[in-house]
Amino acid sequence: MNFLELQQRLRAAGHDPFQVYAGHYDTLRSQVPASRRSTSVCYGAWNLLVEDGRYTVTVRDPNRPARFPPDTHGPEPVVFATEQAACEALWAIASRLDPPGSVRAVTADELGPVAGDWLRECGWWPPAEVYGNPFVATRGRQSYRIAGRDGRFELHLRDHGVAKLGDPVYAADDLADVTRVLLTEVGNYSAPRPLGWPYVAFRIPWADEGELAALRALDLAAIVRAYRTERPGPPLRIISEGPDLSLVTTELLAQADRSGNPLCRFVGTRESAAFGTDVRYVIRRHHDPLRYTLDRYGERQNHATTVFTAEDLASVHEYLRRCFRR
Repeated sequence: MNFLELQQRLRAAGHDPFQVYAGHYDTLRSQVPASRRSTSVCYGAWNLLVEDGRYTVTVRDPNRPARFPPDTHGPEPVVFATEQAACEALWAIASRLDPPGSVRAVTADELGPVAGDWLRECGWWPPAEVYGNPFVATRGRQSYRIAGRDGRFELHLRDHGVAKLGDPVYAADDLADVTRVLLTEVGNYSAPRPLGWPYVAFRIPWADEGELAALRALDLAAIVRAYRTERPGPPLRIISEGPDLSLVTTELLAQADRSGNPLCRFVGTRESAAFGTDVRYVIRRHHDPLRYTLDRYGERQNHATTVFTAEDLASVHEYLRRCFRR
């Protein structure tokens, strides 16, 4: 068998096909010259290297720069005269790494229409595949895959430029929970936005159990709605490197443009929106108790003067309109 047949055999037997890698067959790196792909590795996986008619099976990285010590972890590389012999060796290794029938790939269709629409809207569609193994989302050189393993579901992120087999981004017993996390991941990267880009105060690496429980309480539509409307609410309270669009209205934006005080593309603090070029006005939302302030920065000034405070946003907008008319 060749490497693609090895991949098919691993899938059919319920083993993890990502445990083995061959850059020579990696179509997602087709822009890289074949000579370089043939000797590239996936870190953490067992690799098939092809060079000068020889087939090397190794878990090591032979491409380390000379200024670094050579990779010595794992067994010594083994060289074979034929691809078939090398693939038989890879089968013997990979088939022992997990029990037969314990791993299957989840497809994007299993995530449901709400998830599929959000992936399209964020530019993570269509999902790619490598060696016949499906991903659930792809954008540029990155893809997410979901693996069902021993009754749990694992979400993995793969960089096709520097392939690596490592720990999952997130794992759970319920596919719906993993799908929720996937929606936040793609939303954090590229949710549609007219100014700046969104950033969510929710990151799976440091989310505590309370935040995870709050996320599990949301349906997929609620997660998508949080990104589209940018309305603060736990656990997906939106913070941003761009203006908080929930603080402005289309009418206010139009008047700001007419008066020569356009909405600034970026702001230095969360939950705020700034207007102007030389003299700047910044609307900020505060909590405990909820209130809104309007700060004024003079020309070439870094320190603000609070010129108005109110419990409702409409009053701040009315005061700001008077500022624009001066």
